Amino acid sequence: MSKNIVERYLVLKNKYRNYDTKYALKRMQAFRLATQELSRKGYEVALELLGSINFGIVDPTSDVDCILLLECDLHKDQSCCPAHCTNLSFVKTEISKFVSKRLAPEMVNIDYLDTINLKYVEEKIRTESVLGDETLYCLLFYRNIGRPVNRPLFIPFCDQLEENHDFVKEIMSWAAEALEGYLNTNQHRMSFNKYNERIRARGLSLPEGLQQELQAYMEGKGKPS
Repeated sequence: MSKNIVERYLVLKNKYRNYDTKYALKRMQAFRLATQELSRKGYEVALELLGSINFGIVDPTSDVDCILLLECDLHKDQSCCPAHCTNLSFVKTEISKFVSKRLAPEMVNIDYLDTINLKYVEEKIRTESVLGDETLYCLLFYRNIGRPVNRPLFIPFCDQLEENHDFVKEIMSWAAEALEGYLNTNQHRMSFNKYNERIRARGLSLPEGLQQELQAYMEGKGKPS
């Protein structure tokens, strides 16, 4: 697998974003407003959105895959809150209620693929104990491959991690392997076929450059010389 696979993914993602559907934009706005509402209630939350909304090719039946980032003092010594955490349960419930109300009559299923406690991240960075921490790997990985909501809440942590050259050296090979594993899943490959069909259904054709980028990415090639 080429070391450029992450770069190739980012190029491809940005090209698909040119086809943002109205459903993608409406959902992004709903999630932004949900995090703002939670902040007013004293809960600081951010999201990294993955899947179809990450690429902008959303229809009314699309699920929302996301990474939840929250500040939880109850479990600040843990990388993610346990399932019984009252803060976690409240935040998930409020996001679902707000987004569903905002997007009604659309039915939106939100699937939380991972959760990261930003209080844990903050402490790890403060104590300079970031090397070898897979949670911090994941945070930076999600930031690079996802679509952020309430980015200002967590981007300072990502910036500090990226300034640590030893940490960046560690994560590069880890990130390439993680993305390679994702690339090789049938679900990931089928998703691009679905995105392309949705673009064509809108009466649009796929430009040659996008098709070439997609083929190179799926074959795991680096940028052509």
